[in-house]
Amino acid sequence: MSDPIKFYFACVSPWSYLGLDALKEIADKHGRTIAYKPTDVGRTWKETGSGKPLGERPDVMKSYRLLELPRWAAWRGVPLNAEPKHFPAPFYLSSNVIIAAGQAGEDMFAVTRALMRGCWVEERNIGDERDVTEILDGLGLDGATLVAAAGSDVVAAELSANTDEALADNAWSVPSYVVDGELFYGQDRMEMIDWRLSGGTN
Repeated sequence: MSDPIKFYFACVSPWSYLGLDALKEIADKHGRTIAYKPTDVGRTWKETGSGKPLGERPDVMKSYRLLELPRWAAWRGVPLNAEPKHFPAPFYLSSNVIIAAGQAGEDMFAVTRALMRGCWVEERNIGDERDVTEILDGLGLDGATLVAAAGSDVVAAELSANTDEALADNAWSVPSYVVDGELFYGQDRMEMIDWRLSGGTN
């Protein structure tokens, strides 16, 4: 069986959200699974010197981001509020809940998608335990149990290990994808990932 596609991401990254459905479609098309790996993007930025929080970026970059987000949302056919009420929300809770869900054998795609839509479509605060619990309950899961598990040492260890693995794969930010050992950065590489899995070569 072919290796899973590694997906390094954070739910509070709009670009991670914009590429999620396309990634799932491509993985299904090519018979690949997805390894969902929430990462500590602040740590990857710090250790690689590659990024800054949105508020610390130049105004021209912030302005262009607000031009690009609606354009990509339209291109992908994905609903998006480029300036959600609860942004930026701390990423730890949503990332850790996804890890906890995976450790419990739950559908990580469904959990990831629901949390991302909570932030980028539904004006939910995915840094708030009540909102996250309600989002998970809406999937038919035991939201309170998963939120409690998100604070466990074993979940923290997996988030740290994911970040170590991202750095080892030379992934400096999110979303990043690793396909058969090859790194692709950004949701705008979805079509290139499809091309590569279809046999495309340099």
